[in-house]
Amino acid sequence: MVLFACQEASKDTKRNDVPGDYFELGEDNIKIFLPVYFQKFSEKEYDELIDIIPNSEERRIERARFNYLKFSKGNIYYFRDIASSTLISVKMMDFVPFSKQESAQLLGLLSSSCSAYADLLNMNCEKLNAGYSGTTLTKVFKAAYKMTDANAIDSFNTMYFISSNYKSFAINIFSNTNKNYNSFIEKIVVK
Repeated sequence: MVLFACQEASKDTKRNDVPGDYFELGEDNIKIFLPVYFQKFSEKEYDELIDIIPNSEERRIERARFNYLKFSKGNIYYFRDIASSTLISVKMMDFVPFSKQESAQLLGLLSSSCSAYADLLNMNCEKLNAGYSGTTLTKVFKAAYKMTDANAIDSFNTMYFISSNYKSFAINIFSNTNKNYNSFIEKIVVK
């Protein structure tokens, strides 16, 4: 029985042993763990980065997304994988405790947000999956969406809503691939 427990613990460690780096969200006392190829950008740096995106349609979508995030309430942090054009934004908000029972309401809010966001970008939003995970201290709700433009080009928008240690924040991953970031989310440190 003990050997089995050790083997299971070893599998858990390997499963969550993903290469990456911690980034400090200094103003909010949070450390987020992301794949090694991501870079952190200030709002000004990210604004300038958008201007040099070579593809005009991608630049238009990115500008609209940036303005949507920039003018909303709460601290926001930007991370981008330059090679794949994957954007991760972390948006701080007022503390909102929730449980599995409120998951349906969260899904409704996130789906509504995705639809509004898709309308802004002239795209359609389709839910792929959603789920809840929680402990007594930390609650996480995830919803993944496929967004399609008029040219049938797909993008993926994965949102994590996290409440931990009397802080709440949303992590939004916008990418041209549907990658699973759960192993990275599990390593977030909220002080």
